[in-house]
Amino acid sequence: MPKQNNLGAIFLDADGVLWKDVGPGGILGGKNQAIQILSLLSSNLAEPRLKIIVSNQTFAARNNINYYKFKSYVKSFFGYLIKLDLLDDYAICYHHPNANNIFLRKKCECRKPKPGLICSMARKHNINLQKSVLIGDRITDIQSGSAAGIQNLFLLVNNQMLETNVNPTDQPLSYIFTPLNEFKEFTLIQNSIYEN
Repeated sequence: MPKQNNLGAIFLDADGVLWKDVGPGGILGGKNQAIQILSLLSSNLAEPRLKIIVSNQTFAARNNINYYKFKSYVKSFFGYLIKLDLLDDYAICYHHPNANNIFLRKKCECRKPKPGLICSMARKHNINLQKSVLIGDRITDIQSGSAAGIQNLFLLVNNQMLETNVNPTDQPLSYIFTPLNEFKEFTLIQNSIYEN
């Protein structure tokens, strides 16, 4: 049996966490916001943690862009953040069960709320999920983290997402807070993690 790493990770959703959620394709204009948020996050880390993006990206599934072109853009986008040492890795689900693009129409294990994206990254990097954190802006993010075994779950709540986040108190949340405009709320997350 492989030895479990003591290193935890911060799993972050992309749309609504790294940049404002403007719907599918928001990643095309999110680079500056992502750099700002990840820089603030990195400067607030009290101990080493991998920073990993786990995101559903359905822009190509909706036939709004060629899949290969979009996948290449996403690879370049997150590759740039990795080169800046702001990110360690990313996992993306391009599928949707009702996709207009028939090649991406699939009920997969990687699309949140399923835990596939998190579990694949945990295996790849030998991550200790009990020492990990997930930050998302939808209940499906929280459900994905919970199904993967992450106990430190944080939901960003904003007016745009209130209709999506039905009954958030029914979920196993560590804390619910408003968007991280300057990531000041991250100190609350840090305090919660180190108390566990």
